[in-house]
Amino acid sequence: MNLSGRVRFNPLLRFMGLLAAMGVALTVSSAQARIDDEKIVVVKAGRIITVTGEEIDGGDIIIRDGKIELVGKRLEYPAGATVVDASSQTVMPGLLNAFSRFGLPNYNRSGVHGNYTGADHVILSEIDFEPLVSNGYTAVAWCPPGGGIPGVASVYRTAGADDLRVLDAQNYLLVWMTDPSGDKGTLRGALKQAQAEIDKVEKARKDWEEKQKKEAEEAKKKAEEAGGEKKEGPPAPAEPKPAEAKPVEGGKSEPPNEEKPKEFEPPKIDPAHQPLVDLIQKKAGVKALIVLGSASDYLHAEDVLDDHKELAHNYYLRLGISTDFHLVAEQLGEQKAFVLAHGLIGRFPQTVNRNNPVALLIENGCEVALTPGSDSTFELEQYRTRLADQVRAGLSRADAIRAITLNPWKFIGMEKKFGSIEKGKTADLIFLDGDVLDPAARVQRVMIGGEVVWERDERQANR
Repeated sequence: MNLSGRVRFNPLLRFMGLLAAMGVALTVSSAQARIDDEKIVVVKAGRIITVTGEEIDGGDIIIRDGKIELVGKRLEYPAGATVVDASSQTVMPGLLNAFSRFGLPNYNRSGVHGNYTGADHVILSEIDFEPLVSNGYTAVAWCPPGGGIPGVASVYRTAGADDLRVLDAQNYLLVWMTDPSGDKGTLRGALKQAQAEIDKVEKARKDWEEKQKKEAEEAKKKAEEAGGEKKEGPPAPAEPKPAEAKPVEGGKSEPPNEEKPKEFEPPKIDPAHQPLVDLIQKKAGVKALIVLGSASDYLHAEDVLDDHKELAHNYYLRLGISTDFHLVAEQLGEQKAFVLAHGLIGRFPQTVNRNNPVALLIENGCEVALTPGSDSTFELEQYRTRLADQVRAGLSRADAIRAITLNPWKFIGMEKKFGSIEKGKTADLIFLDGDVLDPAARVQRVMIGGEVVWERDERQANR
């Protein structure tokens, strides 16, 4: 039979082809397994407020395992990804309430209690987080109660898995200066005691080092005296052989037993003053938050800190309808102070003229983070309304948005993980049905670590 023009199948080639096909199938299967193992979420937004870049209309956010991977338009993503349709909504970073006692009991405490934290008073199951979450707060910094120096703030997420709720159990040290007649003496005394604690450790170290030096000199003297003696008699016993190294698993040898050198054991520092010790010693990440009620409070605080200019600290200005912080705005600006403040626009004392300390502080070179004026539901709801008032009064949109997003996280030292929508940051996001500066816009959805943890239901739709 003439086989010309026909394809002749080689069995070996057919077998190799089957193996190749199986290899491709295995490759596809492995790739799909990797996709399944990773949690990929794609948010398709009507508008994305990135904070650090341009706002994006009709953009996508790709989230992988709770972290933002890509932000942009018409991005490619795996077919098996979970898609969140927010095409009619504005997506922005979650908000931080940076100074709060929300849901916690309040009671008086005075003196210095740096060993207490906000977390000491938190029982998550007993707190109704609805007013916080429904207004876009994805985290809260809880402060310990009382005046003077009541302790250290603790930062928590407002929703999500319990094991992910605590972001920082020990953040800023709270220092009150709203009653200088008592607070000024408390701070000055606390710093003096903290320095005494440092001196105590240094003295103990010096005494220990001198003792070690003396013991070494005495041992050397004895050795020299023993080596210089010559006595007749029987020959000296043979010197003991050095200890042999012990074999250990893996064929290596363990060094012979040797007496470990003595180590200095410092005396314990008073726990109530430990944060102040850390501040004086410039421990990385440790800062104080000094609460002020007036311009004179600032001057009193600066008077105490005159001998501790290296002390890392920020200020919380408790702004009211009538406030005089404009009198120290220039000094705060020269200091490049980082200020936490209420967004309320008030009036100059004993006048009807409008006073906007926030804009003035920014104009003078301060960084400003905004916080609700109180823990009341009304103030939590008014947070973005106050922001819109600031913009109408002349504050730029960019400065206003940073003041409620990135800056509060920077204020507590966590801006590398939260506060903006960019690659590598945690996907704690909120979804609004309008612009962030529209007082009528409402939070419709909240996402924590790439997971939707709250959505507005029909009952809440008209709120």
